[in-house]
Amino acid sequence: MTEKAAGRARPGGRAALVVAAVRKATDELLEEVGFEGLILPEVATRAGVNKTTVYRRWPTKVALVTDLFLSRTAEQDLGRDTGSLVGDLVATLQDIVDNLSSPAARAVLSMAIGGVLDDTALAAREAFWAERFHRSAVIVERAVTRGELPPGTDARLLMEDASSPVYFRLLVTGQALTDADIELFATRAAQRAGTTGG
Repeated sequence: MTEKAAGRARPGGRAALVVAAVRKATDELLEEVGFEGLILPEVATRAGVNKTTVYRRWPTKVALVTDLFLSRTAEQDLGRDTGSLVGDLVATLQDIVDNLSSPAARAVLSMAIGGVLDDTALAAREAFWAERFHRSAVIVERAVTRGELPPGTDARLLMEDASSPVYFRLLVTGQALTDADIELFATRAAQRAGTTGG
């Protein structure tokens, strides 16, 4: 998609088309060359836009990759209702696994480990976790309504309990995660939170 072509889109649509093209190009290049090999002019060329367009919106590759990561996670349907607490937790943990397998997520992890997150990226990371915990809290609310959890259950602690083993496996030990592992982590966290069913 060229900028000229984007300019022929309906009023107000050009910016969205450019953003989508840049994000797609970034995703592809992260898969091909990784975070270290990513350069903004190459992203612009792949996206079919002028490099000044990229630099104006994303002045650094940290900003660009952070934006891509947040846009991908915002698309996830967190808090799906499967009919039981354990089922909801399993679905959420699987979403985490899927999310962390993306090129953008791997790049963000590389940035975090390398200590290259700038203030914007750090603020985005905080906002990401705050939003994730807020959206996941509906799982606990439903479980309380169903009688699976006692009123007053701390949603954040439950989600941390359930998801911590997943992050540990994926980011620390590098061990493979099976469906059985995910179900075990979900069941164990639900039991520790005081489930009475499900």
